[in-house]
Amino acid sequence: MLVSFSCKKEETKPAPSPAPVDPTPTLTLVKMGETYLAGAGAKAMVYAKKAFETGYNEVYVALYDSIDGSKLNSGHFGVEPMMDMGIMQHSCPVETTQDTITTNGYFKSVVYFSMAGTASQWRLDFSFHNHKNEKYGEGSLGAEVKASSPSKFKITTLSLDSNKVLFLSFLEPSKPVVGINDLEIVLHHKKSGMMYVPVENYTIEIEPNMPSMGHGSPNNVNPTHQSKGHYKGKVNYTMTGLWQIKLKIYKAGVLISEDQYFEMTLE
Repeated sequence: MLVSFSCKKEETKPAPSPAPVDPTPTLTLVKMGETYLAGAGAKAMVYAKKAFETGYNEVYVALYDSIDGSKLNSGHFGVEPMMDMGIMQHSCPVETTQDTITTNGYFKSVVYFSMAGTASQWRLDFSFHNHKNEKYGEGSLGAEVKASSPSKFKITTLSLDSNKVLFLSFLEPSKPVVGINDLEIVLHHKKSGMMYVPVENYTIEIEPNMPSMGHGSPNNVNPTHQSKGHYKGKVNYTMTGLWQIKLKIYKAGVLISEDQYFEMTLE
């Protein structure tokens, strides 16, 4: 008896590309959004420690191959903040690590947003030279920015220093306690709407003051320049309540600003 069999070849479908997986965070981060970097074959996932606000913001970006979803850990990454005010555009101070290798899976930058704005006004422009395929690409992500409260960012014009516009950012103490606290303030000069440079040659004196009680505090340490416009010192809060840190800023021994201060309330 002759028996014949007919075998039908099943159609083999290509496996779908794996979706990018968020890196295991070593910090508590908030996802701000994602975008493709056209030309570089990369997808960017953007994180921050908290919602964007005026002043100092750390931005963490994880990059993935847009085809196979694999992690991209090597390349030249940059970020440029941009505010579109309709009749004009401007940027704000920014710091990048200049590293070509990620740290804990992220390219880190610092953005000093100079004003509040909606996600249709502020955007982050990203650029990436992908070492995996040696291609370059760019992409953008809208960024909603709220006003920090109390204000952690000040702008003043220094009439005694060639009318330079000075940006002051308050970093520490972010969680003040009664007693001695680390103090950190960052200074930038505005050279143009698109260029901001760290100020490294000023002298800062601080005067903590408690307005409701009419007294200051002892054992403070004036902040001195460390690097890239960052000035570090110590501030002593002797009790809970509202405090002001008044700033006197000198250049080459000449007082050029004494009307700026930052406020902080201790619970």
